[in-house]
Amino acid sequence: MKPSETQAWRLSPFVVGRQYRVRHDFAALRDSFRAGEILTFHHDAYSRYDNYTGYFFSQPDTQPVRVWDIHDDENLDSWQALFEAIEGDVL
Repeated sequence: MKPSETQAWRLSPFVVGRQYRVRHDFAALRDSFRAGEILTFHHDAYSRYDNYTGYFFSQPDTQPVRVWDIHDDENLDSWQALFEAIEGDVL
């Protein structure tokens, strides 16, 4: 049985449609990220079953959707060490 995904219980640090650059290589629960990757944020979802919030991104010319998950017990401010918002357009 697949856990249901619902609206996240905490405010998202990401803005829908905004681009973010990965600051350094790191492994996440369901994905691995490389320094310099440019990602566009789409939405978040919460799994009550697992107590994780997933943040979903796309990357040009790649499939599937990229996901960064964070557990309820982890500090959400850690996103700033992993991602940086990109101001303006990226070509």
